[in-house]
Amino acid sequence: MHFSDVLGSKGLRCGAIVLACAGWMTTAGAPTGPTPMIFAPGVISGPANDGSPSFTPDGKTVFFTRSGTSAGTILESHLVDGHWTSPEIAPFSGQWNDQHAAVAPDGSYLVFVSTRPVAGIAERVAHIWRADRTGNGWGTPQHVSATVNIGPRIFAPSIAADGTIYFLSIGDGRTFQLFRSRNVNGVMQPAEKLSFSSPATADVDPEIAPDQSFLVFASAGRRTKDDAKEHLYMVRDNHGTWGPVTPIRYDGDDANGSSSDNEPSLNHDGDTLYFSSDRTLPPVLPHTPAQAQEDLKRIESWDDGNTNVWYIPMPPRIPA
Repeated sequence: MHFSDVLGSKGLRCGAIVLACAGWMTTAGAPTGPTPMIFAPGVISGPANDGSPSFTPDGKTVFFTRSGTSAGTILESHLVDGHWTSPEIAPFSGQWNDQHAAVAPDGSYLVFVSTRPVAGIAERVAHIWRADRTGNGWGTPQHVSATVNIGPRIFAPSIAADGTIYFLSIGDGRTFQLFRSRNVNGVMQPAEKLSFSSPATADVDPEIAPDQSFLVFASAGRRTKDDAKEHLYMVRDNHGTWGPVTPIRYDGDDANGSSSDNEPSLNHDGDTLYFSSDRTLPPVLPHTPAQAQEDLKRIESWDDGNTNVWYIPMPPRIPA
């Protein structure tokens, strides 16, 4: 996760993923996996910076962040006749700097991050807000309790089926730490640090499975010191204890990789992993005139070095 301003827009970056887990290994033991696909090029993935999506349970509505150099707006799009409609500003967004919408697994509400004013707090903060589903629309956003909004820079919420919220807190000195706040009978409990995460590992963007059996996140501090890019990881909850952190490998990550990975997001069925990436398609030279026209069309549509949304199928097994 890279912020031009941690209370402003986020530089969304990600790469193509290959999971190194049982069943996804070659005979030589090297990780292998599917080729990542660009999501809705020219519509969801466009020429601006586009963040990873969150879907309603029926998969027919998607929310995502589109940002420029200083502020983000949450957009929504609908799947109609197999195509995503031109995105429009979500009814709860557009007035303030908003990002990171996350729909609850049952679709009854969503949470998102906003810098809108908070009653009783004079400073400008990035906090989590909640909007409840009301018929075909969304209610007025409400500020989530201080047990979740534990500091001035709270980002990347993800909601489990029982209402537990996982999130990122950025502390003084730009230290990154993953937390969760459990939901007990509708009351959010004091936030607790995730044991596998620490400021030293610079973990960001937690995405929890609805049953909380595993979590996907991004980190810039778990590889070599000269690698400042963010990469994706997975960790499994083994009956209340977090297991070892497993790297999620992707094309170009080890050799001449240039993209940075963050904002992992699962679809409702949990069979597809979405993520944000500033990767571009490598040129194939020399061009024919027709290829040059196609490349120009793609560059003007989405492949311009800004962040876009990519996806792959989730692996057949989650590493234990």
